[in-house]
Amino acid sequence: MKDAPTGTGPRLTAAQRLREVARDLFYKQGIRATGVEELCRVAGTTKISLYRAFPSKDELVAAILRDDCVQEAGWYEQAMGNGLPPRERPAAFLAAAVLELRTPGFRGCSLGLAIAELPDPEHPARQVADAYKRKMRDDLRRICAEAGVANPDTLGDALMMLTEGAFSSAAYLGAEQAAASLERAGGALLAQADIEVPPKP
Repeated sequence: MKDAPTGTGPRLTAAQRLREVARDLFYKQGIRATGVEELCRVAGTTKISLYRAFPSKDELVAAILRDDCVQEAGWYEQAMGNGLPPRERPAAFLAAAVLELRTPGFRGCSLGLAIAELPDPEHPARQVADAYKRKMRDDLRRICAEAGVANPDTLGDALMMLTEGAFSSAAYLGAEQAAASLERAGGALLAQADIEVPPKP
């Protein structure tokens, strides 16, 4: 089986096609439910090409999660950047999380889904996901401290837990209801910390 052409536009390498296909399939149907043969068939490539680009399926999963980490970090940085005053950043984080829940096709945080699927903390993809989640917790504690709240670690942890819970509950509540719940609960939490949540436009 030869690597399939891509049609119009720049030709993607086999590794690029595999990454795109794997990201989509892993997110929609799960990591363990998606086999190497299916990945190669949908990407129009071969197992030889896959293993030339990635030593194993586990390393492919880890590579995709690294990309997801960069994407998610950029999403939060954009929401809290552009010279936003420190006092407004916790609310900006909350608003960004709510917006992500309302993105069409949302079915959970890809990193959280990977953690749930991969119980072994030594798995290369778990190490990527766990490290990012720990960094996110540290970042939330930091922005709460920079906002001048009385108990920044407690508020940062609470925002983290609320967001993680909302992302997980989207599967059974529906993304819109999970987003609305996060908006209400997060707003109440920030109000208790004397941080005003801007009104919705």
